[in-house]
Amino acid sequence: PLNVNCRVEQFGLLMEGLEGEKMELVERMGFGHLKHLSGQAMNKELGYWLMTRVNADTGELIAGDGREFTLSSEQVQCVLGIPKGEKLVPLLMDDTNRVEIDKICRWFSKVEYGKACISIVEAKDYVMGEEVDVEKYRVAFLVVLLGMFLCPTTNFSSLASELTPALCAAEEANQYDWCSFVLDFLLRRARAFSHSFDKDGYAVGCGGCTYFLVVFYLDRLRRPPVRWGEYPRLKVFDKDLLKNVAEADRRNSGDFGKTK
Repeated sequence: PLNVNCRVEQFGLLMEGLEGEKMELVERMGFGHLKHLSGQAMNKELGYWLMTRVNADTGELIAGDGREFTLSSEQVQCVLGIPKGEKLVPLLMDDTNRVEIDKICRWFSKVEYGKACISIVEAKDYVMGEEVDVEKYRVAFLVVLLGMFLCPTTNFSSLASELTPALCAAEEANQYDWCSFVLDFLLRRARAFSHSFDKDGYAVGCGGCTYFLVVFYLDRLRRPPVRWGEYPRLKVFDKDLLKNVAEADRRNSGDFGKTK
């Protein structure tokens, strides 16, 4: 089975359950538009096929007819509506954030395969629970957001270790450039995916926000535009529209889902 780990449906259900103070915190962090993912789902075959069409070296998506579309942080913002602030999301652990990271690890760490890691499951339980400590809640939501939707890997239960420093941006999340961060992570995963695919003819799975690729692609098909001018685009492509447009593309192009 295709292991496309951008868990849109599960994350949408989580967003649907947030209200009151919890939703206010999420909106102040700059991720309020993601409430429109409630009730959504994604065609995993389309997401997988699109990963075979990404040129990670040039940052382009190559359509079935050979046209090349540049992937940019501005397009990530257009599709997802997440913050594109001036601050760079932290990538490294150093003396400035070591104490903060140690505290976060005590909150949500678990041991997996003999080493400590941040548990997406524990963070999700906290987000959906009754307790709302503002500092801890912001971090927990960011763990779930990155691990399930924006920067997922093929590991369903744990956050990628390279993402741990990014959790230090939770307090002032709306001031950071999450769009560039998400795109860079997607391209790194696309490069690893391409290496396996070119070598073996398939890849066992892919990480990164493939939902972004799906909406970006469907918005550029040769068809009447859908509510053009309304942003972010995830508000437009609801569950039924995603399914209908994707299936129409599969029938009409004869290319969707093919490896060649």
